[in-house]
Amino acid sequence: MPDLRPLLSPDSVAIVGASADQSLRGRLTHQLIEHGFPGRIYPVTRSQSEVLGHKAYAAIADLPEAADLAVILVPAAHVVSTIEQCAARGIPAAVIISSGFGEEKSEEAAARDAALRALATRTGMVIAGPNSEGLVNPLRPLVATFSPVFHDPKMPLLPEHSRAKPIAVTCQSGALTFAFLSRGRDRQLKFTYQISAGNQTVLEAHDYIDWVLDAGGADIFMCYLEGIRDTARFRAVADKAARAGKPMIVAKVGRSDAGRRAAASHTGSLARAGLADDAIFRHHGIIRGEDLDHMVDVATAFAYCPLPRGNRVAIITGSGGSAVWMADILSAHGLELPVLEDELQQRLMALLPSYASALNPIDATAQAIGEVGYAPMVEIVRESKCIDTILLISSLANDSRARKMAEELAGIAASSDKPILMSTYTTASPLAIATLGQAGIPCYTSMPSCARAIRALVDYGRFRERVAKRAAAPPAPPMPRDEVARALAQSGPVLTEIASKALLAHYGVPLPPETLALSEEVAAAAAARIGGAVALKVQSPDILHKTEAGAVALGVSGAAAVHEAYRSVLARARAAHPSAAIEGVLVQAMAPRGVEIILGVTRDPDFGPMLMVGLGGIHVEILRDVAFAPVPLGIEEALELIGELKGAAILDGVRGEPAADRAALAELMVALSRFAADHADAIAEIDLNPVIVHPAGEGLTIVDALIVKR
Repeated sequence: MPDLRPLLSPDSVAIVGASADQSLRGRLTHQLIEHGFPGRIYPVTRSQSEVLGHKAYAAIADLPEAADLAVILVPAAHVVSTIEQCAARGIPAAVIISSGFGEEKSEEAAARDAALRALATRTGMVIAGPNSEGLVNPLRPLVATFSPVFHDPKMPLLPEHSRAKPIAVTCQSGALTFAFLSRGRDRQLKFTYQISAGNQTVLEAHDYIDWVLDAGGADIFMCYLEGIRDTARFRAVADKAARAGKPMIVAKVGRSDAGRRAAASHTGSLARAGLADDAIFRHHGIIRGEDLDHMVDVATAFAYCPLPRGNRVAIITGSGGSAVWMADILSAHGLELPVLEDELQQRLMALLPSYASALNPIDATAQAIGEVGYAPMVEIVRESKCIDTILLISSLANDSRARKMAEELAGIAASSDKPILMSTYTTASPLAIATLGQAGIPCYTSMPSCARAIRALVDYGRFRERVAKRAAAPPAPPMPRDEVARALAQSGPVLTEIASKALLAHYGVPLPPETLALSEEVAAAAAARIGGAVALKVQSPDILHKTEAGAVALGVSGAAAVHEAYRSVLARARAAHPSAAIEGVLVQAMAPRGVEIILGVTRDPDFGPMLMVGLGGIHVEILRDVAFAPVPLGIEEALELIGELKGAAILDGVRGEPAADRAALAELMVALSRFAADHADAIAEIDLNPVIVHPAGEGLTIVDALIVKR
């Protein structure tokens, strides 16, 4: 990881293309100077000898020293040569404001983009952008942007008395980079590093996060992304943030067709919709940002609150209607409102009128709120063993009342190991929100937004617990791995069911009783050995969908029936696919009853092989009840993934059916994921469909299998 200090915390800045007018170049120059950058500033321009009281230089070569950071504001056609001059002068870092690179659809723009990337590789310069709106670091302070958010130099870059944890922002959209600060000021949020990553031609968002994780200065990370070029590094940085307990809140856009078109035209990165992004985010504990407000709401909760131990919430309010409404909303978000312990109810009722309720929600009535205040009730409720989060509902329309609540609650919030949040049922004045924020109480003006924020805290807390239990997928022994690799290299583009199973068996994948028959007689003998009813299936790499081709016979019993079925499936297969290469007929024991599962591997163009599990039959065909995870998986993660299915309860047994063998399914998922990870370069798809999961302790049967090579 290169050192980003010269970029994000420079001691000297050269503004290449500086101006004193009100153009974008001029606004950036004004804002850098007027916000009090304490280091040395070197305007570079041929048109003036002085800019805003600072001596100007006609060329980069004329600078009296190699500045730490160059801010590039020249036309696109001159950017690469300007960076070359910076490198020759020894300047280690640059932020390129100029556009006209990857976001522009032309051969000239693409050539500039490639030249810039090659130049950065050759010189080792760290470069933000191009097409960036700049950088802001209040800790320096550095305001190297033309964003109108910073038009007033008298407005502080950081709140003076905030208890909030610091937040870093990096976005591919310049405008959105500084929108978070604008929307979070009233909440007293502390935005430290703010980086407009632009096209990410050289540095990507995760590079900035990686450096800040080491350098310090942020405990929460917010990102807006339209594409991820180095996905392996993105995942490594996400793991690093997770180990540090520093949440990442990421908007990854382009989930709709219109969104993908807009992303492509905006940055030149091919943003995609897809379940793979969701799977990667879930695996690494990344909170997916839904919109600007959602991201600020979630960041606010993380900035002020400890992580809850569970999903149980207590409501304290003077408005009964608001309590009922909020209780419904919390429940809809998967949060629970348990009844308080009897002893705590008695202590609460000693403070409240007889017509109040201390069950949960705690409807203290407006009278008690006015006379007693929230603080004594919070002190009691936080002793509860069945409550993880405390939510206060009040009005924040009155500044003096908000100030009184803040004074009463500040000490409790500072010492509480449980999150304490507030939701207002009236409009809230900015001063009231700021006052409660200074006391360490995050405030919400929307009930659903508050519920989503609590849900994010709960989910991240559970993620941290799961990660602590996760074990890595066991590696395959070298000999089977190498043997499978050789077999894959020698095989054709599609492997038949029996060939696929033979390779998977090297990884411990269980196989049903089955034999490949090349004649009726061999088929009949195999059926006799297997015993009971059998299935006959034509094996051909040219027939991917055997059932549709009529190349399958099920429930066949007796020698005569096997002879007839053998002839029949071959005849139908040849009729449907006259030129298919047929390798024989698989004779397989009919699987006992169980829960039908589809299991497979698909290759995401960005993140590589992804394991998929879903309930089979109608559930996957119509309801699309599937879940994805990156490979390889450990056993705990496999069990977690099964639990992600909407119909996972079917595996627990319904209507008198026994519970299915989840352990056997999880073991199969681990083995398949290890296979896919070891042979990622060779595999495009794997399908195990269906897999019949039998009652607990009785294992499973892989009825069909298919491997398609890349």
